Amino acid sequence: MRVSARILPFIALLLPATGGAAPAFTLRTCLENSDSYPWLLQSGEGIVQYHLKAVATALNAEIVLTPLPWKRCLSQVSSGQMDAAIKMSYSVERATKVGIYPMREGKPDPAKRLLTESYSLYQLKGGKSQWDGTTLRVKGMVAAQSGFSIVDLLQAAGAEVDDSSRDPLIILKKLVMDRAQATAIQTEVADSILAAHPELQARIERLSPVLVEKPYYLVFSHHFYQAHPQQSRQVWDAIEQVRDSAAYQRYAASLRSTPPAGE
Repeated sequence: MRVSARILPFIALLLPATGGAAPAFTLRTCLENSDSYPWLLQSGEGIVQYHLKAVATALNAEIVLTPLPWKRCLSQVSSGQMDAAIKMSYSVERATKVGIYPMREGKPDPAKRLLTESYSLYQLKGGKSQWDGTTLRVKGMVAAQSGFSIVDLLQAAGAEVDDSSRDPLIILKKLVMDRAQATAIQTEVADSILAAHPELQARIERLSPVLVEKPYYLVFSHHFYQAHPQQSRQVWDAIEQVRDSAAYQRYAASLRSTPPAGE
């Protein structure tokens, strides 16, 4: 089977770094197949990719990352075709239908998170959309990424949502094309895109406060967790240990200090 050059950096990143020793176990994971700065990058150099490479090394494991459209990734984890999904927020529906989260006292354990991320609302400068932390007021369409959890939040707030695209750049461009009155995108992703596209940054503003902030996890398929509960817990423990390490903090800080250039 031919693998495109665009996919190779993801797959190659997390092979065992143990000098040829057989891995203790192999974990097949999937993730969104587009940049999510600074966490997941097509170059393979995102913070989460660094994080999981360190986890693989610590556990003498092989963690294979396969980029997929997000809905397909969730479907393959749900069916057991993939062992885990990378960078997934919690919902009761996902915990029932997709996979197993690290839990503590009946709730997802934020100590085992990969990261914490927020969503924010964006509009053209001088627009009339409003968000005060409680009530959302938008006269028109709100664009958001297909398959992302923010869609449910927006609909629950009474917004009319266009989730026909999963490309955050396209979603931001809908504002200047007058195809949406507001957009809801992960804050660091949107801010990095605007920084890389001055023509958009000159016309678009971010509203405060953030719409929501929440932790994101590595989520195991029900099949993998039931077959390998000890290995699953070892991975979550290593995620916490690596995230709290000085080396991780240095890498995350260095990546954030050099945002991506525009296309």
